[in-house]
Amino acid sequence: MENRHGLLVQTFLTEANGKAERDAAMLMAEAIPREKRVTLGGDKNYDTQEFVRELRGMNITPHVAQNDTNRRSAVDERTTRPVG
Repeated sequence: MENRHGLLVQTFLTEANGKAERDAAMLMAEAIPREKRVTLGGDKNYDTQEFVRELRGMNITPHVAQNDTNRRSAVDERTTRPVG
């Protein structure tokens, strides 16, 4: 979903198995043209060490909701530090 205008950009149909949404997001992220740095948003389900590390490795800034309930969030101060 393109946030500025609310346009549907791409979809995938996946099996609901607890990890399929993140796998589909990685496939879509790999297809993003990277002329400049981009961001990718997601809910708490996307706050995993593997997902955040993979995005950063692709020069994509993860903007995912922190899941710090009974664990440490994978999103560190590189993302949470900026105000706003």
